[in-house]
Amino acid sequence: MASLRAKACAICKEELEAAQGWRCEVCHLPDYEVCTGCYSKGINHPHILISRRPSATLSLVPNTQTNQIQTAQQLRAVLLHVMTCCTTQCQYPMCRIVKRLLSHGVTCKNRICYLCKRMWDLFRFHARYCRDPQCRIPKCREFRALFSRKQQQESDSRRRAAVVRQRAAEAVTSTP
Repeated sequence: MASLRAKACAICKEELEAAQGWRCEVCHLPDYEVCTGCYSKGINHPHILISRRPSATLSLVPNTQTNQIQTAQQLRAVLLHVMTCCTTQCQYPMCRIVKRLLSHGVTCKNRICYLCKRMWDLFRFHARYCRDPQCRIPKCREFRALFSRKQQQESDSRRRAAVVRQRAAEAVTSTP
């Protein structure tokens, strides 16, 4: 459950008031929160930071559907910006960090390193909530197709299991 007590900024160590600053919801470091001043200067953190303001935290329960959709919308905005941004000194929050993450993914020979995993997690998270059939985010359509196939397979498996259970029940009731 999220805490309403004041915390310290992970960078400058100044106390954060409740519902102010930015936090990371990806790396499971509940204490990684930064003040708006440090956030606006640019942070060397591999994930998108989420605002702690009340509109971004509609529920005290982490990972609710509403919060995930809001996070996906913020992530989509950042990814779309990064895909079209041409400047190296961009002032858009998180632009440089996401650009570095994407350029690492292009040049990495390992493909299973921590940063590559984070990049693919970002794309998967985006694709799970994206409904744009013409989305320009890399791999979005492929991941959505994969999710759709998995859902169909799970549905087919449940349907087959229900038929087997029904036939077993019929066999038991028809046996004298």
